[in-house]
Amino acid sequence: MIYSDNHNRIYIVLTTEVDKKNAQRIADLLMEDKLAPCVSFNNIESSFWWEGEITKSEEVQLIIKCQENNLKKLLNKISEFHSYQLPEIIYFPVSASKNYHHWVSSF
Repeated sequence: MIYSDNHNRIYIVLTTEVDKKNAQRIADLLMEDKLAPCVSFNNIESSFWWEGEITKSEEVQLIIKCQENNLKKLLNKISEFHSYQLPEIIYFPVSASKNYHHWVSSF
């Protein structure tokens, strides 16, 4: 069963980091400040345009879950501590099971 609460939305925030050490550092900062109850990691390969050339790199993707009232602080914290000059930061509201939604909302 999918649950949605428009007054207390949860968000998924995606960003990438150069390696697991930097990804874990951001995750720890977000969780220590109780801005996110959970961060997942994926090792990925990326291709992108940078400074006029196609660049390929291995990165770590962070999948961050947060509640709407923490979103602005969370985005600012990522921007402040990210290792990239221009970090990818993408976010969107999501629906989830009722129990998971309540768990995320409890932070």
